This record gives sequence, C-alpha cells and structure tokens, in this order.
Amino acid sequence: MHLTSDFFDILQAVTVDCKDNGECFTVTDRVAAVERMLEKTDYKLISRQPLALLYAKCPLREGDRVLLISSHIDCVYSRCFCADESGCLRGTFDNSFTNAAVLWAMINNTLPDNVVVAFTGNEESDSKGAVQAVVALGQMGCEVAAALVLDVTNEGWESGALFTLENDLGIDILTGYNIISSLEKYDGRFAFKHNALPDESWDYADYGIPSITLCVPVGGELHGDAGILLRKESALEYCNVLPLLASLLC
Repeated sequence: MHLTSDFFDILQAVTVDCKDNGECFTVTDRVAAVERMLEKTDYKLISRQPLALLYAKCPLREGDRVLLISSHIDCVYSRCFCADESGCLRGTFDNSFTNAAVLWAMINNTLPDNVVVAFTGNEESDSKGAVQAVVALGQMGCEVAAALVLDVTNEGWESGALFTLENDLGIDILTGYNIISSLEKYDGRFAFKHNALPDESWDYADYGIPSITLCVPVGGELHGDAGILLRKESALEYCNVLPLLASLLC
C-alpha cells in the first residue's frame, strides 16, 4: 500500500487539540475530527463513553470475540501543528499519527471485521479511557481476545527502525512466533522492547487481556511544542504493518 495525499490530509485533520479533565473531554477538536471522518464509512459508533469512542463495523452481540485496537486522542501540547520537511514530517504527533493510521485503515477497509477501535482519552494521565473501553465491551458481553495499542516512541529512532513492538503482555508463544515470522521482510528494520515505558497495554493486561503496542519511532521530545520528527518511510510501513498485526491477533 502506498500512502497518498489523502493520508496526510487525515493526519493534518486530526493533529488538533484534545484535552480532558480525567472525567470527560474538555477540548474536543480531535473528537469532532474523528467523528466527521468516519461518518460515511462502514464503521459506526457503538459506544460513547466520557473518555472513549468505540467503533465497529456492525453492532456487537453477547459472546462476540473481538480484537481491540486502541489509539489515544488526548494530548499535552499547548499548540498543534503538522509540517512537511522533505524526507520527514514534523509535528505534534503524540498521538495524532496513530489516530491517522487507524483511520486510514478504517476508511480503506483493511482491518478484520471483528475489530473494535477505541479512541481513548486520559492516556497521558491515568488511562481512564482505556478502562472505560474495556468496561463498555464487558457490559456488551463481548470477549476481548487481544488489545493492539498504537503509540509513538523514541525507541528505534537512532537506529532507523521503521516501527517497534513494545510491551508484549500475555501474548502466547505461538502468536508471538507468527508475528515475528510475518515480519521477516523487515528483518533488521524494526525494534522490539519487551519492557518499555508504560502505555495503555499495561492497563489492558491488568484486565487479563493479551496486549502489545505497535509504535512508530520519532525523534525529539515527545511532548515538546516544537514537535517531533517522523520519517515518511516509517509512516508508510507503520500503516502497512497495522492491518497485518490486526489479522494475526484476531
């Protein structure tokens, strides 16, 4: 798959402010952008929580087994921007880049049918959005087979890694083997860190859900208003690997 200008339009659209107070969203520019972009897709809002929006292709029934893809939409920047710098993009991409990546996959229908996508808030503080997503799916009577968390990282930037796999928690040996085997063509071009910095995977694992985080390596201070650098090559391959991992975890 090749990323087109449409992807960068999505990235710019979601690189806008989103804040919460631990109870609900207080700045909702990115919430509105996500809802607007999914209006004419096959994905429907199946649950609106104070700190999470859950989307699926069809209504869920009790007993359904789903893969949860989680991409937090809250940010800590005082200003948001996205700029093109030749071979890299610079912007406030924690976590708008992975928001754009999963939206791109949803719009182009490259994810398995049993995926639930959660756009969560409060990740930068207490991950209450992730907790609300799990509780909401539990109330629907659904079993979460695994959680694929999407985020940015400084890991792998210096080595030129295209993406990283971090915080694999509760992933069984066979699934782990299948993941590594499927990424054979990226040998030497991705990084793996079993114990990385805390993210939503830790919260999902607390509920007994096998979890792993797919990150894109970036350069610079993650939460700095000067933005972070993101290689365009990494952006492309991240968007290619996302549906591949989703299919394996299903």
